[in-house]
Amino acid sequence: MRRFAAVLPMLMSCAAMAQTGEEAHPRIVVTSAATIPSPPDRAVVSFSVHGEGTTSDEAVRAMVAKRDAIEKGLAGISAGPDIRAAQIGIAEVRGRDCNRNSYGNPRLSTGECAIVGYTADLQMEVRTAAVNEAGTMVSLAGRLGATNPRIDRFFLAEDKEIRRRGVAEALAEAKLQAEVIARASGVRLGGILSVSNLSFNGPGPYDEIVATAQRVGAPLPPPPPPPVVVGLKPRAIETQVKIQVVYAIQP
Repeated sequence: MRRFAAVLPMLMSCAAMAQTGEEAHPRIVVTSAATIPSPPDRAVVSFSVHGEGTTSDEAVRAMVAKRDAIEKGLAGISAGPDIRAAQIGIAEVRGRDCNRNSYGNPRLSTGECAIVGYTADLQMEVRTAAVNEAGTMVSLAGRLGATNPRIDRFFLAEDKEIRRRGVAEALAEAKLQAEVIARASGVRLGGILSVSNLSFNGPGPYDEIVATAQRVGAPLPPPPPPPVVVGLKPRAIETQVKIQVVYAIQP
């Protein structure tokens, strides 16, 4: 467990308190921070799935078949991975000589601008507790046809207990610093008047968008050979807690 504290002591005199209109009682204000490093227990792997076809249906079917193969492969590495979709889109494909831009006049889908096919693209995100196998999941997704597979980030599924430990450490450190300040100032440290949490609470909840589709009737190809193993040891997640404690000064 590692911690550090940044201390900003202030002895607030009676004159200073009078300027604020508050009751004139001297006090000691200490700001303390504690950092708790913890190994991550979740990883996020992202990739795109691409499909092509002469019709939009063919493009979507190709995309879904590829997605199903990728999901099946990843399930062999991480049991029950949380696979979600960020967005899906279908685009028309025209001849390379077609000049269609938003600044020119509209063009019909004929001649050089006739539609020659369609593409379908799906942005996927996989959240897994198999943190050490995240690199292998990227390797396998790439083999099975995923586009731009990557590890987006590592994180903690739950950090409430870690933050509680951080608050306890920060409070203990604040008390030590306040005692040092009181002794050096020749005053007696009183009780706590107030405690403020200055910590950032972290990102909001994740989206719950889930993509579903029917499986293609054609059988999947034979299972591929074992994926290339990518050994990973992710760096620790540092959870920081910062507080401000106001102590009274005994007469």
